[in-house]
Amino acid sequence: MISYDKKELFVLQFAGLSDFPGLIHFSTTRMGGCSTDNYATLNLGFNSGDLPERVTDNRLKLCDVLGINPAWLVFPKQTHSATARIITARYFASGKEERKHFLNETDAVITNMKGVCLAIKTADCVPVLVYDLKQKVVAAIHAGWRGTVQGIVLKTINLMTEEFGSKPSDLFAGIGPSISPEVYEVGEEVWRLFAPEFYHAADPSETDKRLLDIWSANFKQLILAGVPPDQIEVAKICTFSDPDRFFSARRDGQQTGRMATGIMLR
Repeated sequence: MISYDKKELFVLQFAGLSDFPGLIHFSTTRMGGCSTDNYATLNLGFNSGDLPERVTDNRLKLCDVLGINPAWLVFPKQTHSATARIITARYFASGKEERKHFLNETDAVITNMKGVCLAIKTADCVPVLVYDLKQKVVAAIHAGWRGTVQGIVLKTINLMTEEFGSKPSDLFAGIGPSISPEVYEVGEEVWRLFAPEFYHAADPSETDKRLLDIWSANFKQLILAGVPPDQIEVAKICTFSDPDRFFSARRDGQQTGRMATGIMLR
């Protein structure tokens, strides 16, 4: 990924997606905001214990730096589901409570509307961005291990195909910063849900523990959906192992900040 310093707000962008002038996308770091303590400094998540006004200020700064209308910045209510929703003009014409209800228990969002920024929050889970070059459709996906097991990436692309006529061969995707297979240790109740190719023993003496490769699991879903492998970029950046740049719930607990990964059609 390419790192940019935009008015002291540090963001990362995929090299492949950066080639398209009609697209804005980003993956934030923890640097450039106003939050303090465990949330220092660019916390973009409201439900982690930070002061709401600081999260609001951080989101407004992100929008200002990247040229996003704050009213058109869409975050779903993530619950580790496999639910994807399509954002249309009707969504913005709805009332606040109706919009909130629509995005409840949603971990992927899709749109073909220009100027609408779709974003998801992470602090170790896998963020996935998808762009349809031909139909001009974008998607932002939050893939924790639960969502990955349920096939959220594959389901999101299937929905893009059904609703917008997307062809997988026209899709470009990026798998963003998240916890790496070198450190993502999980118990038997988790790793047995995955194919053996996605985990290996962390320590031969600990028979119930495995290291899980959630990057490869989501890459495989993109391949199964039909996305060409040379149109998929995997950041291979570990949030857990880089405390100076990233928040990590596994490392620091749930009372820590959240990064955002987003995408928008110009």
